[in-house]
Amino acid sequence: MKIVLILFLLTITVSCSILQQSKEDIDLNYIDYKNNSDHNKIKSFTLSGKISLFLKEKGFSGRIKWRSESGYDVIEIYNPFNSIISKISLNESLGEITFDPASENKSKDTELAIRQIFGDTTNIFVLKNFLLHPPNQLTENETVSVVFQGWTIKYSGYQDAGHITTKTVEYTKGNNSLKIFINDLKI
Repeated sequence: MKIVLILFLLTITVSCSILQQSKEDIDLNYIDYKNNSDHNKIKSFTLSGKISLFLKEKGFSGRIKWRSESGYDVIEIYNPFNSIISKISLNESLGEITFDPASENKSKDTELAIRQIFGDTTNIFVLKNFLLHPPNQLTENETVSVVFQGWTIKYSGYQDAGHITTKTVEYTKGNNSLKIFINDLKI
């Protein structure tokens, strides 16, 4: 387990050092973000990438696959060895989140981690919108941060696949942090 943690920290350290940041990163309040971002309703998307999660002093890394169709989402979380840990289903119209276990213990751990990060279940739907709608100020070499209800949402890198997307988005609140490294996002 210690070797996995050391490899994880080494991977994160190398990944973070590769990201270029300008000396003048942009900080936005939520009103500026909302007024200057494209908030067209995205009904369907697929996302794949890597994630890192820190809850207080504990860390986890893995992969994520996220499919969304008209307000119904399925998020699959994989460990670094490509084994599925949990499948999370979101029903936006009902505001429901369900956890389908790969094993009972892993699902409970994943559910606890998700609840520690997002708290209220409505937060996961709000933060999904932040993922899909990065600020217009985002460029390849600048980091943009938005503060919303105690959260700091930090965007790094820029991609244009028919829709402006970020390469990395990090949600931080207190000692908890979720970082998503987007490999592919299709809208």
